Formats: sequence, C-alpha cells, structure tokens
Amino acid sequence: MRHQRKAIRKRRGAMIILMAVVMILLFIGAIFSVDTAYMHMVRAELRTATDAAARAGASTLSRTQDATSARTAAVTYAAKNRVAGRNLTIRPDQINFGTIRSSGQKIEFVPSTNPLVAVRVQGRRDDTSPDGNVTLFFGQFLNVSRFQPRMTSTSAANVRDVALVLDISGSMGTRLGAGTRLTALKSAVNVFLDELADSSPLAQVSLSVYSTTASPITPLTNDFSLIRTQVAALPANGLTAIGLGLQTGINSLRSDPRTRPFAAKTIILMTDGIHNTGVSPIVTVSNAAANNMTVHTITFSRDANQSLMRRVAQATQGGLHFHADDAADLNDVFREIAKNLAVVLIE
Repeated sequence: MRHQRKAIRKRRGAMIILMAVVMILLFIGAIFSVDTAYMHMVRAELRTATDAAARAGASTLSRTQDATSARTAAVTYAAKNRVAGRNLTIRPDQINFGTIRSSGQKIEFVPSTNPLVAVRVQGRRDDTSPDGNVTLFFGQFLNVSRFQPRMTSTSAANVRDVALVLDISGSMGTRLGAGTRLTALKSAVNVFLDELADSSPLAQVSLSVYSTTASPITPLTNDFSLIRTQVAALPANGLTAIGLGLQTGINSLRSDPRTRPFAAKTIILMTDGIHNTGVSPIVTVSNAAANNMTVHTITFSRDANQSLMRRVAQATQGGLHFHADDAADLNDVFREIAKNLAVVLIE
C-alpha cells in the first residue's frame, strides 16, 4: 500500500508539471497568434494607406503638372487612412518623383528623371517615422515589443490609347426622359472626355460606331473637340453588330499610325441592346486579349444583355463591366471609367 501511494503521488506530480508546460505552451501560442494577426492587419492597413497616397499623388501630378501639389495630395490622402489606430503621417522626403521605363515584362520606376509621370511613396511605422513604431500586445513577454512595418508604393499617370466603340443601332432612338438613349449617350461621352482631359492629359482616343455594320469615325487623337463634334452628329438606325464594333475598335488601336508602343490599350464597348447580327463579340474579344488590350463594357437600359457583356469584359486582363439604367447612371459610369484610366499602380 505504501508503494502504491508513492506511485500515485509521483503520477500527480508529473501531471502537474505536464499541465504547467502545456499552459506555458498555450500562452506562447496565444502570444504568437494574437500578435501575428495584428501584424498582418497593420501591414494591410499600411499597404492601403501607401497605395492611396501614391495614387493621389500621381493623379494630381497628371492634372496639375506640379510636384508641390502632388506631394500635398499624397500627404493628405495618407492621413485619411488609419494604421495601427493612428492616421498615417508621411513626410515630404518620403515622396519621390520620376518616370517609368519598360524593362522586358516589367515597368520600372526611374527616380528624378523627366518626364515626371510617376510618384513613389514610402509608408513607414518605424522608429524613424513621424508616427513611431507599432507596439505589440504580448510580444513584450518574449522580449519583442515593437513591430516596424514598411511599404513602398509607386503609381504613374497612365499613358493610354483608348478606343470608344459606341452602339448607334435603332434602339438607341428609344425615348428616354426629354430625349433618347442616343441623346443620353452623347452627354455621357462629353462627361467622359471632360474627366479624361482633366485626369489623363497624355491619353489619345479613337471613335468607332456600329449598328448593322461597324465604322471607324475618328482615328487616335488628343483633340477631344473633334470627337465631341463627331459624336454630336451620330444618328440611330439598324441592327446591333457588337462583335464587328469590337473588332473595329481593336483595329483602331492596333493599326493606327498614331498608336504608341508603350501606351496601355483600352477599349470601351457600349451597347443598349442584344447582339443580333455578325460575328459574336465573344469571338472577337479573343483578338483584343491576344494584343494585350483591356475591354471595359457598358450596358445601357434593361434591354441590354448584361451577361454577354460581362463575359466579354472578363475575357481580357483587368476588364470590367458596368451597367446603367438611365441617363444619370450612364454619366456616372463614363466618369468612373475615365477616373480609373488616370493612374496605374506599378509597385
């Protein structure tokens, strides 16, 4: 009996030691899991803030051509984002200007080189930054109490060649408010050109239209007044050959002598109806994808085939589909696309 009692006491002592070890391991695991999750969140917040600052700086630089204004915009937009519970502060010396250069399949930032089209922002929460480092919750128990994340983001005023491909089929003559669908489209194109002229001064635009057939109207140009005049004179008649229209837009970006080899190529394909003649846009969009062109699609009115146009957009890298039910929606869609064309993150 005496030997049995000793054995039981030994087992109890061993269990106490084992439980103590397990509790220590659980505590260390909790430290790692909580602080690791917090570190991931802070990195994501810092990435968002730094990207926003770089985009704002590049967009302002493209509009104003003034480095001081661009630097102010970058600082302002960084401060609109919280990182580890504090609005991010970026000093002017954390913002650099330069140009971009194509190198194989990559686009590289070249600092302090004209033309100034790109902005690089260094976002930091370290000992040298205005906001200081990030304090961890439990890391101090392991003698790791500080976290010092750094992010770099580079955004460039995007050099783009843009093809507008517009539906002028008979259904565009349908009454809409005080005018027609075509009237609303003409207004929306003016909104688009206004925004593009303000935010993307390096952009060129071509104009193509389609109904039963498709026709190029204006080759690539930075004279937006010419496109406005051509759009104002467009009539509405015929069927809806979306595929032919898309191919005409592709041709305008591929074979126009004014096309620029390093400019991003974007097609904006708009329709108010259903494809009903000629080759399908699902077929011709493959030509756009093969030539590294992005196709954004717009459907206007409830009659339009949104499913088809969404598939067309998704067939190209970065392609987006937008829908508008009325004239106000159409203005907003064209404005949003123009803003998205303005800048690109390259890092």
